[in-house]
Amino acid sequence: MLTNNEIKKQLANGNIQIENLKENSLEKPNSCTVSISDTLYTFDYSIVDTKDKNLYMQEVLSDNIDKLRRISIPQSGLLLEPRKVYLTKTNERIKTNGFIPVLNGRNSLSMLGVSIELNSGYLEDNYDGEILLSIIVTKPTIIYPNIDIGNLTFYRSLNEKSDKLGMLSGNEIKKRMQTGDIIITPQDNIVINPNSVNLTLSKSIAWYTEPILDLKKHNPIEIGEIKESGSILSPDKIYIARTNEWTETQNLVPMLSGRSSLGRLGYHAHCSAGMGSIGYKGYWHMGVRPTMPIKIYRDMKCCQIYYLTPDGEITNTYEGSMQNLTGEELGSQSHKILSRKI
Repeated sequence: MLTNNEIKKQLANGNIQIENLKENSLEKPNSCTVSISDTLYTFDYSIVDTKDKNLYMQEVLSDNIDKLRRISIPQSGLLLEPRKVYLTKTNERIKTNGFIPVLNGRNSLSMLGVSIELNSGYLEDNYDGEILLSIIVTKPTIIYPNIDIGNLTFYRSLNEKSDKLGMLSGNEIKKRMQTGDIIITPQDNIVINPNSVNLTLSKSIAWYTEPILDLKKHNPIEIGEIKESGSILSPDKIYIARTNEWTETQNLVPMLSGRSSLGRLGYHAHCSAGMGSIGYKGYWHMGVRPTMPIKIYRDMKCCQIYYLTPDGEITNTYEGSMQNLTGEELGSQSHKILSRKI
């Protein structure tokens, strides 16, 4: 994954081109912040036909509407409804030569139950255009125009095997834990897999108490504990949980993923925002969304962390709103971020 410094170099060389890039969008150590405008698209019918998927995407790209409905986001905000899919595209137009762009959601939105997903998965080298994406919310949520919606990363398109760039193996993770590049504490319950580390669920869990979430405001939460005998999560709520383990990462990009065994039961460990940053220190805070009622347990293996090597010189490390949060500071920090930018 390219570092912030390497993205800037490739922009200067013309191998990566980004039109309409907002000021300060390249502040993070290994990603570029992208935004959406004031336009969303949605379906006016209850059944979506998969054979028309390309038509839906073309309508969003061209803004020539037939099967979709166009919605404008007013400055005062737009209330998004759960169980609806909203389509849109980035303000930024991306063009690459030798690099693969990948979009991730933002953690501050994830902990409010806002999922940002690409319509077509990973993009490809020589991509040219805006990035199509969908927005899905767990609870009624107020969204605003020109909001920063995701973190765009870039991977070098390799034509031959490289032993310098890629994902760390389990053995390499162990070595980096000895050198101090990776710190995980406590280590009592972690399991090192062939290319990741299983982390466990803290007993602390929170949920929002207001019926409508607002990205600009501090949304009050109630904090409880997962019972010794287990607690049942409801699909009509978004929960904020964290890992038992505190992690610190230097010279690597940490990434968080749910466990497939839990995903097959409808337990989503985070809502589309699994990318970390070089230099992150803290617990991993997760916006947990169950598809159906599910019973969970404290200290269960809930997610896995893996590590990517950075491509390029590291010139800055993460100093964002999630840095060094204590175990008691559950909840999204979006109001701190968005109130300054919207």
